[in-house]
Amino acid sequence: MLSTELRDAALAFSHALRKAPAVAEYLAASAALAQNPSAQQVMLDLQGPQASYLRTQRAGLTPSQEQVDHLRRSQAAVRANEVLMNHLRATNTVKKFLPVAAREVSVALGADYASLIAPPSSC
Repeated sequence: MLSTELRDAALAFSHALRKAPAVAEYLAASAALAQNPSAQQVMLDLQGPQASYLRTQRAGLTPSQEQVDHLRRSQAAVRANEVLMNHLRATNTVKKFLPVAAREVSVALGADYASLIAPPSSC
């Protein structure tokens, strides 16, 4: 069981992390996406053409013009969707932010934060 002091520190850290602009923007963008079925459908509509294109390439073949056109139309639909683009930008920003935050925590703790929170490795 965690000591009360450690629990309180962990909760304070999680609240501070949620308030960091990169994390707050990501959470807001994720909520907006979760509440927008049409944006979710646009993203789902990209998966089929993308998977088909990649399967063709992995097979050592050249994708057909139809596959290329379908993929480009799907990508254009994603780019045209503000909710999706906000979510993608926020995801990229938070992916850059979290390692920086982990390094700062490591310095403050005097230990490698990433290794402390990593799941135990198995043989």
